[in-house]
Amino acid sequence: MGILDPFHIWREAIGLIEGEINSLAARKLESAEVAQAVNQFSKVSLGVQHVFDRSFASALRRLELPSRSEVDALATAVQRIEDKLDRLLPAPVNDALVPRPSRARQPSPPAAPKTVKRTLKPATRRGPKED
Repeated sequence: MGILDPFHIWREAIGLIEGEINSLAARKLESAEVAQAVNQFSKVSLGVQHVFDRSFASALRRLELPSRSEVDALATAVQRIEDKLDRLLPAPVNDALVPRPSRARQPSPPAAPKTVKRTLKPATRRGPKED
């Protein structure tokens, strides 16, 4: 490095400035005024967050849209119902346990056709024709 290295001078200047700013900030953060200001700022930001949440919930109600907590509650309820249904339904049958048809060379005999009994309806008497 040469004597007139501008980047070296720049790095030293930035390092000195950062050191001074850090020491000044550390001294100021220890004071009661800064602690009180930070406390006040956090109270105001929490209040703003609360007002925003309430107004956003009101807008969702007017638009008839569910909030995140309502969607989460609905998802939880659906999951409970699915779990109960899983307990009620029979377990899936293992394909290895299902009986299969025999592998004989001869086809099994066909089932006998069902006979249908037909009964005749009794004849109805007709009365004399009137002309």
